Amino acid sequence: MKIKTIIKILIIAIISLNLTACDDNKSSNNTKEKEIKFTPSLPIPSSKNLREMGLIGLWYDAKKDPVPAMKIGYEYSEKLHDYEKALEWYKYADSMIPLGENSYFACYALQKLKRYDEAISWCKKAIDLKWDKALFRMGKVLELKKEFNKAIKYYEQSFKKDKDKVAANNLGLIFSLELKEYDKAELWFKKSIQEGYQLAYKNFSIFYHKRLKNDIKASAYAIAVIDTKYTKSSVLKLLQKTWKIPNNIIQKGYELQLNSDEFPIKYKGKLDLDEN
Repeated sequence: MKIKTIIKILIIAIISLNLTACDDNKSSNNTKEKEIKFTPSLPIPSSKNLREMGLIGLWYDAKKDPVPAMKIGYEYSEKLHDYEKALEWYKYADSMIPLGENSYFACYALQKLKRYDEAISWCKKAIDLKWDKALFRMGKVLELKKEFNKAIKYYEQSFKKDKDKVAANNLGLIFSLELKEYDKAELWFKKSIQEGYQLAYKNFSIFYHKRLKNDIKASAYAIAVIDTKYTKSSVLKLLQKTWKIPNNIIQKGYELQLNSDEFPIKYKGKLDLDEN
């Protein structure tokens, strides 16, 4: 989810926390809103470099509001790839009020820093705060820790909650590359493809070529995404020169993807195999 969307959601959530109190000395119709001010338990991080980044206004707002603090952290993470500084801001925002989105971002920063045990604790916090996107992130961190069975559980939950196509693809990779459970790998790659994840076509093609030795299907899944994510020349170079698949097998793969319902995306152009 993009940061702008997240911030809109948070603004609505924080507004909903505003209290309306009745003045005991006046009529019940005479009410006023009492704005909640957040008091951080951590000192605000330095404003160094924020002016050059065009974020100095956010620094002043962040003194009492976790949303701009989180946004500063996101800018450090995504624009400068300074995950240590990003984490500092996420922790500061969390010291005002725990938010699922912020905990998710902290988990991601710690993943990039390869501090996986700390990342798990922040992802768990995000999940407890009902931020479902942290299910995928938890799966990824556990996968990087090579705790594959645990990772599978979180990826499966992520797919169940959101039809997460990347989680399905990652499950295909784990079952294929790590656990050698090819039936399950095939199932999850198909689910990823049905949800529209184009990278899964490439991974499925590799799976069929290297694991199942089925070059017709390997060709079919590679050909299907020509002119979307990959060029025709790059696909044919892979099939003909790298994998040494004969043209008659490639042609059968072309026809398979063209005529089978397994392929939501199809390449309908000419292959021009004789010219390659």
